[in-house]
Amino acid sequence: MHFGRSLDADERQRWDSPDASYGVWYAAEPDYVAFAETLLRDLTLTAVPQDALVLRSFVEVHVSRELTIVNFADEGLFQLSADSSAADAEYQVTWAWSAALHSHPQGVDGIRYRARHDNSGISYAVFDRASDAFDPGPSVPLLSPQNAVRLGAWLDRYGLGLGS
Repeated sequence: MHFGRSLDADERQRWDSPDASYGVWYAAEPDYVAFAETLLRDLTLTAVPQDALVLRSFVEVHVSRELTIVNFADEGLFQLSADSSAADAEYQVTWAWSAALHSHPQGVDGIRYRARHDNSGISYAVFDRASDAFDPGPSVPLLSPQNAVRLGAWLDRYGLGLGS
């Protein structure tokens, strides 16, 4: 699990700390949404390159304690006096939301939001203060025989082939 703290603009993500004062880890559910969020950023893809898959593994993560998560999706948007444009805004806007939520007196652990690359699922931006709440299972390479059925289903879902 990596709680990113980069200040490099090319490495920054949607809900990162504006000043790298805290780290953020990203997760998604169901599993195919994590695949889409990670590997389907190029909207012109017709096949996922194997070299991109070689670099990735699948890990199921179990939560060991209750988390305080702000719902930045669905009915939660209204409760925040926001609409979906806030979650899809330029990074400077989402970084400001992240900082405000991170500094909230309730000790917010993270943000729940609609995934961008398959909005049928949910993504999470989890602050490093919650790093003790996770129990990651074994890391299984995506091209492992153990993931063959899962990977095939993901490729089928998005109408993609497996490239060389």
